[in-house]
Amino acid sequence: MHRLVYFSNVSIELNFFAIEAMVEEAAERNRRMQISGALHYNGLNFLQVLEGPADALTLLYLRIRKDARHSGVVKLANERIFARSYPDLGMKLCCGAPKPLGKPREATPRVQDLPAMIDAFFGFGHAPAFAEPR
Repeated sequence: MHRLVYFSNVSIELNFFAIEAMVEEAAERNRRMQISGALHYNGLNFLQVLEGPADALTLLYLRIRKDARHSGVVKLANERIFARSYPDLGMKLCCGAPKPLGKPREATPRVQDLPAMIDAFFGFGHAPAFAEPR
């Protein structure tokens, strides 16, 4: 099991309704690929956390990099994990300020840094957990 995290700049033509539709389509596709995760959206950028089999994440990331709905894709993390932070297969859309949901489910140093990295990206400080799904 692996986790891949990236951020990107949202295309100016992409509105919120299109983002919601994109997440619904991704949720179905991700379930078939045994991938779970969340798409964090702050109005200008995406930060996406994907979890699942390494091969499936690699294929999905290659597809994501070519997607014209965003640009400037930068991979922030690609690491082995022992448990999912997002156990439900599919995709969730998270917007706005992160809200604490408790401690991360794993205790490796890199995993503990991931929530702080997400919070720093959105500029909301260093809350202890991931954003609340919308």
